[in-house]
Amino acid sequence: MNNDVLSKVRTPAIGLLVTGCLNGGIALLTLLSGLLRLTGLTGNDALPTDQSERIGFFVGTVGSYCIALISLLLAPVIIYGAVQMMNGRKMGLAKIASVLAIVPLTSCCCIAGIPIGIWCLITLGKPDVKELFQRQA
Repeated sequence: MNNDVLSKVRTPAIGLLVTGCLNGGIALLTLLSGLLRLTGLTGNDALPTDQSERIGFFVGTVGSYCIALISLLLAPVIIYGAVQMMNGRKMGLAKIASVLAIVPLTSCCCIAGIPIGIWCLITLGKPDVKELFQRQA
């Protein structure tokens, strides 16, 4: 019985783990490209000449780097929550990791994170899964 429920939980947990790793990787690449751009090692992009376009350019640039930083900081939480979900422990942390994967401001890879996070939350809401987590606690 225990192994049947654990096998039900493992597949979405692996998806959550992959999503957390993708979040961290994409965020790290985004921040590294920003550093390269800041140091001038990459080609210089000409700034837009129009004032409103220039404001939009800076807001978009700063916003994307802030989201990447948040995603990089929260990727370990998603990964740890996925590992705990795979082991049938810490349901609260598994739910937090699932929600973090869904929210676009905390996830660079929200295209994959939204369906996988919802899948994890649905799986965690099943009675036999709840029972497994309570027995493991």
